[in-house]
Amino acid sequence: MDATKFSKVTQVGFVVRDMDKAIAGMKAIFGAEPKLATLQNPENKYRGQPSDCVAQLAYFNFANIELEFIMPISGKSIWQDFLDEGHEGIHHVRFEVDDNTAATKAMTDKGITIYAQGPSLAYPGKQWTYFDTFDQLRFIVEMINTAE
Repeated sequence: MDATKFSKVTQVGFVVRDMDKAIAGMKAIFGAEPKLATLQNPENKYRGQPSDCVAQLAYFNFANIELEFIMPISGKSIWQDFLDEGHEGIHHVRFEVDDNTAATKAMTDKGITIYAQGPSLAYPGKQWTYFDTFDQLRFIVEMINTAE
């Protein structure tokens, strides 16, 4: 795979059990105020199937990177899996890619499966994809296309 396809890190995602505690910590330490959202999109896919998941999201934007906090509320999701496996904290690193299709093919050609994917609600016109890289990297790789 051409390393330049995954050269720009734009987000680090955290999965948490208690969103209020995470927000309070970010405010106390950094004075940061989040942009809040609720994720509920029937176009999302989880392990190739339509997803009924609902999650609360909090975005903290810094000059060079976005920190995303995710708390699953209901339904099957990659985030609930993470908590059910006993994890909490850093979940994924998001890379921007020019060509979502080519980057996805490069990952699947390496035998890396798609864990979840869907259209971005935060960035309309863009598609996100999570890859099942936890065993190899101890975090999930996410990509999002740069072009709409």
